[in-house]
Amino acid sequence: MLTKIRERAANSSLRPEFVCGEANFRTIAEAIACAIFISQGEQLNYVNHAAETMTGYAREELLSMNFWDLVRPDCRELVLNRGDARHGSARQYEVKILTKSGDERWLDISTAMIEFDGMLASLHSAVDLTERKHAEEKVQLLAVTDPLTGLGNYRRLVEALDAEVKRTGRPFAVLLLDLDQLKKINDRYGHLIGSQALCRLADVLRGFCRSIDTAARYGRDEFAVILPETTAAAARLVASRIRSRVAADSLEPPLSASVGVAVYPQDGETIEALLCAADRDLYGMKPV
Repeated sequence: MLTKIRERAANSSLRPEFVCGEANFRTIAEAIACAIFISQGEQLNYVNHAAETMTGYAREELLSMNFWDLVRPDCRELVLNRGDARHGSARQYEVKILTKSGDERWLDISTAMIEFDGMLASLHSAVDLTERKHAEEKVQLLAVTDPLTGLGNYRRLVEALDAEVKRTGRPFAVLLLDLDQLKKINDRYGHLIGSQALCRLADVLRGFCRSIDTAARYGRDEFAVILPETTAAAARLVASRIRSRVAADSLEPPLSASVGVAVYPQDGETIEALLCAADRDLYGMKPV
């Protein structure tokens, strides 16, 4: 656009009109919500007001930077591997940038090669997707979260088990836990206290879980914990500690939990086999 303006402005009879057109381009660029970054070589040559707002950097700071200085390193390599935009064509992709304050923002970027001030340049236009991405993440989290306890739900459990089974040669353990006498708690204290009892057990599981573990609500009063890279002996030690911690809870009513253990691959090589093995072990531990 700028190149055409300059070419036509070379004609003296049209020059005032198209100089005005170039000024209008900059006026529009400053007014729109879409961020614009134009760079020649390594350095940015032009940014609009929206680019300042989106990144938190002042215009003078941005003009001393490379556009890729804004992009998170893990996103930078992904985009560069897709190849450079050719003159007249455009590419579109989503990247994460780091603002001046260190916040992460998702941007939808469209990149094209243009002529700017008579030289070849890269034009990056950006739309902020951060709020939409956060909303999508919340929806995805709700889809795999038990609404009562905040742990994973059955879907999350199956996804995590499937991922572990597919990692061939890597042992892991599964704990199945059952809150003992939940029906009696509900009958004596009411369902609100019964729900609180389930949340108390969930809190214990959260306290024992490492960052690589997955805890989920398996059924009405049953829970499961996936322990990657864990042997049978280590899993039974974790199970014993969980039972002790539940029993030591000073709140009323007192709680107890039965725990079954199964280990991949010796107790089963499929999700169904592992859950069945842990279930058998659990009911062998149930109080009479």
